Amino acid sequence: MQTERQRIISEESQKAKQAAANEIDSKTRELAELNDVLKARDAKLAEAQQAQAELIKKQRELDDAKRELELTVAKRIQDGLGEVRAQAKREAEDSLNLKVLEREQTIASMQQKIEELKRKAE
Repeated sequence: MQTERQRIISEESQKAKQAAANEIDSKTRELAELNDVLKARDAKLAEAQQAQAELIKKQRELDDAKRELELTVAKRIQDGLGEVRAQAKREAEDSLNLKVLEREQTIASMQQKIEELKRKAE
């Protein structure tokens, strides 16, 4: 009976050790799987962060290019306006000079007529 008891105790002890070992193996595998999942998620997160950084960089580059284009367009418009203003000024000056010349000619013609009339009147 004692031997039988020893044998049962020994068998139960073996079963408990085996169950504990199986439980440890199971938890170890589960931990390894969770670590793999965590590594995969970390990799995906790093990839997403890198993609976001690239997107932000490209957006900045696009914004910079847009501002540069707007500045270039504004400069061209300003240059064009300067040329148009200069042309308008030249045309106005030419028109005024022509009017002045016409008046001077009219005055000179009138002075000639006055001189002729004075001569005839004498």
